[in-house]
This record gives sequence, structure tokens and C-alpha cells, in this order.
Amino acid sequence: MELLLSFLFALFFTSGVISAPTSHQHKGRSYKVGRIRAGNGAVDGPVALRKAYRKYNIIPSDLGVDLPDFKPLSTKPASANKLVSEPEKSGSVSAVSVAGDVAFVSPVTVGGQKLVLNLDTGSADFWLMNSRIPKGAIRDRTRLFHPENSSTFEDMPDASFDVSYGDSSYAFGRVGTDTVNMGGAIVKKQAIGLPDQVSDSLIGETYDDGLVGLSFSSINTVRPQRQKTFFENVAKDLDVPVFTTALKSSGVGEYEFGAIDHSKYTGDISNVTVDPSRGFWEFEAAHFAVGNGTVRSTKTKPTAIADTGTSLMLLDQEVVDAYYKQVPGAVFARGASGYIHPCKADMPNLSIAVGPKHLATVPGHFLSFSVVGTNITTGEKVCYGGVQSNQGGRMQILGDVFLKAFFVIFDLRGPSLGIASLKQPV
Repeated sequence: MELLLSFLFALFFTSGVISAPTSHQHKGRSYKVGRIRAGNGAVDGPVALRKAYRKYNIIPSDLGVDLPDFKPLSTKPASANKLVSEPEKSGSVSAVSVAGDVAFVSPVTVGGQKLVLNLDTGSADFWLMNSRIPKGAIRDRTRLFHPENSSTFEDMPDASFDVSYGDSSYAFGRVGTDTVNMGGAIVKKQAIGLPDQVSDSLIGETYDDGLVGLSFSSINTVRPQRQKTFFENVAKDLDVPVFTTALKSSGVGEYEFGAIDHSKYTGDISNVTVDPSRGFWEFEAAHFAVGNGTVRSTKTKPTAIADTGTSLMLLDQEVVDAYYKQVPGAVFARGASGYIHPCKADMPNLSIAVGPKHLATVPGHFLSFSVVGTNITTGEKVCYGGVQSNQGGRMQILGDVFLKAFFVIFDLRGPSLGIASLKQPV
């Protein structure tokens, strides 16, 4: 059964200057960045939600009910991932899904040094945990980027970057350039932020060594001159200026730059125009349907963005309420900071508009994110919802819970986004 449904809404409704470094590749090649699901640490739904709210400066709600029979699951933070051996000739690299898909990380070589980085389509800065951070602040991190050990690193005089979030977490400092190799896709003189001041909350997230922003450089924070993203730099030397995601909730998934692998999906690709004016892979998303229900138009006419760096789906409150009304036992719980439900509950599918003519349907089993606790009265496990509220935010965030259901094409031509049903293993 195809997960992507096309429809005509007419049947139901009325109607700055950027610096460019050099790239070093052979035209016509494509490059794969494999993703292997083999996480460590317990899945923590509330932590995933707090991270998403922090990223988009969303103020969480303090409403909800207190559940005296709800006992939260004891969790430990996900730890740093070990680097894996990579094949020398295939152009592929492995990647690790952290703690049951809380985050996806990929091995990337920077200045000859192997690091584990988070490829994030919801931001535009490339920055690394590095040896310029004071030793007293770095705590138990054992893997850092050492610019002093790279023969290709160069400081950018007077350049700085500053990423900060609504929960007061931050990373800021100087900027330099170095050679970046991502699965065989190489960019020389890629701008990289090297913070010397990082908040404790970011230092504590030891499952990655930094971030590779893959949105649009209009939201890059380097000053006095914005810098292009890795994808924008490498795109001109690819056979086609695209990268694709095939994220899988189990087994092996991957990123691929420069090609569209038709063996990865079934059915047709639905293409939607992207509006990059706010710096994101953003598109119309003003309609939805729950289960086999009718297609509904949201009152606020929200847009949505595709964000590989966010675990959950953050949707308009109207959509969230409509969804959980169809989940037996679901409730917004203050103790869990979000919507929870009995793990045994049947989760309906959720369809979200991708542009004005298509619905993308996420299977219900993808929408139960993780075990979050126990009902001490019944002994039954309680799960955290993969769909949470964007608290009235300006756009909906379609994170990995959504993206794992699809083969997704990020295309600079237009720009546009293509979505097809991801071929599942037999």
C-alpha cells in the first residue's frame, strides 16, 4: 500500500553576499553517507521534545494533567558513538542512530580527522566541538576537532559565529576553513565554526561532535559575511544538485549526494515547491487527515519544514488534538511534558499535506515514539507520542518520525522537495 496519496483539494475546498569556497570532485559522481541504526542509551521522548523546542525557541506549555499512577522511565543520556571502519573505495560511510532514533549521526572527516556529526536540514551552520574550548568546560568528551593538527586548516580573520536558543543554550566563537570529506564528497575551504564558549547543555550531548547545517545559507550566523553550507558548496560539482534521505527505523539507511536511487522507493515521486525565504526547506501544509477520516483544512493555514535534525513531529495544535482524540487513553501529561498513551493502543495513520495537491501518510506504528514510563496501577507500559504540539509556532516541524516513512529528495533546482514511499525490507 502506498504511503503517499495524491489528491485535488478543489474537490473538497474553495479555493547579503555569500562567500563560496572551492570544491574538489569529479563531475557526475554521487556519494553515499550510510546510516546504521545501532544506538546506545535509552530513548527519552521528553528530552527529544525539549531539544526541538530549544532549537526553534518554542516556549513549552505548563498545562496538562498530573497522573499519580504514572511512573517515568529511568533513562541515561546517550553516550558518544564509536567511529567505525569505512571502506576506502566505495564512497560510502556508516552512521549511527542514537538511542532509538533520538538523533542520526554520520562519520565525517574534517582536516583528516574523523568525527561523528549530525546532518541537519533545519539549520545552516557547520560547527564542531574543538580543542579551543577550555579544558574545564569540555568535561568527559574524548573526541574533539584539533585545528592545530590539520595541515589544511586556516583561520578566517575577524569572522565569528553565534548559535543561541530560547532555553539559554549557546555556542559561539571564531571561524576557520578546512577540507571536509563526506562519503567521498569533498569541499575544500568549507567554513566551520569553532566555538570557544559552549553551554553545559550542549556539552552534555555527547552523541555527536558537531553539526552540519544543510538548510539555506540565508540563516547562516557567520559574521561579517555569511558562508555557504556544505551542500551549497558541493552541489555545483554533482551530477544533479540534490541529496536524498532514506532514514530507516531499523537496519541501514543513508544520505546520498548527487543522485536519486530509484531502487530506494516505490510508486511515484511527488514534488512540491519549496519557499526558502525563511531559510528552511519549507512548503505548504494546510491540510491533514487522521486515519481514514476526511481531509480537513487547518484554520491557521500553517507551512511545514523537513528537518532531519529534529526527532519528533511538531504540529499545529488543531492537528495534534484531532489525532490524539483517536488514540484510546492518550492524554497530555505534565509529568511527561507532552502527549502520552498506552503502548498497546492502536495508533491511527496521520496524513499531512505536502504542498497543495498531495498528502503524505505516516503509518500509525511510526507515531509511538518511545516507552516513557509505566502505569503503576495496571502495570502497563506508557509510550511517548511522536506527534507533539508546536505551541502555536509559525510553522510545523516534520522531523525524523515523519521522514523515516519516506524517500526524500532535497533539490536546489527550484528549490523543491520530492517525496515517495520508502521501500521497506521484505
